[in-house]
Amino acid sequence: MSSSTRVLGFILLSLLGGLLAGMPAPARAQWTVTGVDVPDLAAFDQQMQQLMTTRNTPSGAIAVAWQGRLVLARGYSWNPGPDDIVTQPDSLFRIASCSKPITSTLVNRLIQDGHLAPDDTIGQYVDLTPRPGTTADPRLATVTVRNLLEMLGGFGDPATLGYDPVFRDTAVAQGLGIALPVSHADVIRYQSGVALVAAPGTTYHYSNYGYKLLGRVIEAASGQSYERYAQRMLNRIGVWNLRLARARREERAPGEVAYRSGGQGPSVIDATGVLRPWEYGGSINQDTMDAYGGWVASAPELLRWMTNLDAPQAPNAILDQASLDRMFALPQNYPLPYTPGSYYYASGWAVRDYGAQGRTTFHAGSLPSTASYVVRYRNGFEIVILLNRRNENNPDDTSNAMDAAVWAAYGQVTRWPSHDLFAQVLPTILRDGFD
Repeated sequence: MSSSTRVLGFILLSLLGGLLAGMPAPARAQWTVTGVDVPDLAAFDQQMQQLMTTRNTPSGAIAVAWQGRLVLARGYSWNPGPDDIVTQPDSLFRIASCSKPITSTLVNRLIQDGHLAPDDTIGQYVDLTPRPGTTADPRLATVTVRNLLEMLGGFGDPATLGYDPVFRDTAVAQGLGIALPVSHADVIRYQSGVALVAAPGTTYHYSNYGYKLLGRVIEAASGQSYERYAQRMLNRIGVWNLRLARARREERAPGEVAYRSGGQGPSVIDATGVLRPWEYGGSINQDTMDAYGGWVASAPELLRWMTNLDAPQAPNAILDQASLDRMFALPQNYPLPYTPGSYYYASGWAVRDYGAQGRTTFHAGSLPSTASYVVRYRNGFEIVILLNRRNENNPDDTSNAMDAAVWAAYGQVTRWPSHDLFAQVLPTILRDGFD
């Protein structure tokens, strides 16, 4: 090699080295944790890291209470994409069906205040006139508020119907001869012309549609929108950021995580028919899910609401003891005798009742790019887990993994902290009454 060739080679290598030095480093896996580190509860951090990294979940949050005190509040980020935020303990997430226990809380407050009765028929509050050319099932007139709360309305579920009534926007629009998007009233008018699959009060079918109806019952009984009534009730206990999710990507709330399911479907939030991501208006419309799957919330604020249910004698208690007993009571169709600890679905909560040893109540939520889980354990341990990713091929797999992570971490705790992080994480403004 000549000296001139060696010089030229050195110059080229130098230039290449300079260019590489100015380029960003190759992307590497990033794991970020925010919030107060609590060494006694490190097992929850470890379980969340395993849960999220093995499932490629960009954002997660956890809030843990012990004996009414917030002892852990953490935000987790894994390999964030361009739309993702650095997750904070109070970041907002869609919570899917964990909205149902909130709806039950609101209905039971209206019963407590004398604005509703459990045996009121829903036709007293909701227009159930069927669409032209169809006839209402005569049994529809007998469906009660309690039937809806306990999933005993007779409406069926996807396993029995082959579809979920609340996710048939295109069929509803075509059946009514209207353009998308459809409203709550449109879905109810359409579905009121469909026969029930069981006599009300007899057969459990998990029913999003029944909780859609409860949202309308709340509006009629309170004289306010579902969202407004809920916010007024929860503001009084220091929950300020609860809001209904919006369907469009650009309408995410400040501090809300991003969603990426990977799936697409025809738009149901407008009449264009264009393909949209499932989570942003493709095949499902988050704008109309309110009472059965519509809330956006932070983990600590959900925990604030859950711990409020532990103190029915408190001045700002949402529900008194009689209302709590009603909300967690055995459903109308439960075959007696009841074996303590057996599972049942009460009014918006899954329950295991151990009698003098207390009740465990819980609920899971799942929608495209959303997974949530809330638990009130019988000994004063309570937890909220929120994720912005699920297994789209097997959503139950994600829910089961969240449950396993909760109890794996709980089993490793040998000492519970004495601190209370509620004042540090959440606003301290409380209200004794409505504004």
